[in-house]
Formats: sequence, structure tokens, C-alpha cells
Amino acid sequence: MLPLQRKQLLIDYLADKGVATMRELSDRFGVSEMTVRRDLNALEQENLIRRSHGGAVYLGTRAEPGQDGQGQDAPGQDEPALTDKQAHNRDVKERLAAYAAQRFVSDGDIVAIENGTTVSPMVDLLGQMNELTLLTNGLDTLNRFRPHAGDRRSAIVCGGILREKSGTFVGPLAEEFFSRYQADTLFLSALGYTPEIGFTDPNLMDTQVKIAMIRAARRVVMLLDSSKIGKRFFAPVAVLKDIDVFVTDAGISREDRELIESSGVELHIV
Repeated sequence: MLPLQRKQLLIDYLADKGVATMRELSDRFGVSEMTVRRDLNALEQENLIRRSHGGAVYLGTRAEPGQDGQGQDAPGQDEPALTDKQAHNRDVKERLAAYAAQRFVSDGDIVAIENGTTVSPMVDLLGQMNELTLLTNGLDTLNRFRPHAGDRRSAIVCGGILREKSGTFVGPLAEEFFSRYQADTLFLSALGYTPEIGFTDPNLMDTQVKIAMIRAARRVVMLLDSSKIGKRFFAPVAVLKDIDVFVTDAGISREDRELIESSGVELHIV
């Protein structure tokens, strides 16, 4: 098990149990208590747990299904199923995707598109391009692109560990893949955004690949429906200074709109 996988499973276990002993965690994950102690120290520094004598206490609360997250102080840890994410605010997501595909993609571009349910629908609209190269780590994104593939429209997909829940390839191989390429534009999303923390997701393995994708892009376009603003999850993806364009819908508050615009990020409300 990779360290990031173990850390993710550890926080999920503590979120479920509330409290656990060092011995319990050591037995659960098949590692030494020294390794558990090191992981807990890192999680404590991130204010996700508090070390107690011989164990740890989880500080957050799990997000309830449908909770809007407004005013939520602690991160929600539950990751929705891919089908649930696809169904949530589907009309808004498709509108944002169509706008981004029309506005920010040109013939001959090299685009990176991750597997988020807000950005993957973009691929359905890329068949109009005479020439295009797609970089992705997502199965859904790849499958959407297949009908459009041809001699001058090609896809390059990273390898790595397949996360069935998100339909993404993750791990060191996926991260290394994106260090080899330079995309004109990256399109990505996240499950949460707060001004204090930035963009966040529930899974460390996915966010590490997204960070590698950001580094590989000349321009970063974040697509985020406004229902995700105010929600916070375990693993940071990016902050405002890491992106160039923020595409959202009219549900965004005036306060959030002014903050984003004042940061220098190009804001598009669709």
C-alpha cells in the first residue's frame, strides 16, 4: 500500500470510528506503530485529528448527503459515488462544460481534461475540432472521446492504479506521466471550494494527480457549480492563484464573486 493510500484509509477509518488506539490502527493497516504515529502526526498538523494517549481522536464530522456545507467548519469525508456525482446538478454542469468547450478550446490545442463530472461532458463537444490532442487520467473522459478519435484527434492516457470509485488512474505512474507533457489548457473541477482553503477533494490519490496536471498546463480553467462553494473536503487541490479562469453559475454569492475577481482570476458566470 502506498503511503498516500494508507493515509487516506486511516482518516476514513477515524472519521467512521471517531477514536482509535495506536495498536488498533497498526493491526488494521498491517504496519508498525511507528508508521502509524508518523501518519497521525501529519494528520494532526492538518488539524484533522488530535493525538491522545495511545491513539487519536477525529476532529471533523462527515458531511451528510445533500448538505450544502455553508458555514461548515470541519471537512466532510464521504466521497459520493460517480453516478451520484453525475446526476447532481446535471443541467448546470452540462451548461458549464458547453461554455468551456466553446470558449477555451481551439483547433490544434493540446488539452488536459480530468474525470470530474463537470468537465468530462466537454469531450462530447470536441468532435468539431479538426485537430486536437487530449491528455487525461479518466475512463469516462476517454470513453466520451472515443467516437471523436481519428488521425488528427488523438488521446494520450496515463497509466497507474485504477480507482474504481472515481474512474481515475492515480499513483506515481499517473503523476510522472503528466510531468512529461505540457498542455495548452487544463480543465478540472473539485468537490468543494472555500476562500480559506481553496479547492478540495475527498481523496489524496486523486488530488496528487490533479496537482501534477496543474503543473503541466499553461492555463488552468476551473469549472465549479456554485453548490460546491462553501464545502470543504480532506485534500487540497489548488488555491485561486493556481488557476487562471473560474467558470461557475449564477448561484455564486456576491461576496464570493468579488473575492475571486479581486484575486486576479478571470471569472465567468454562465
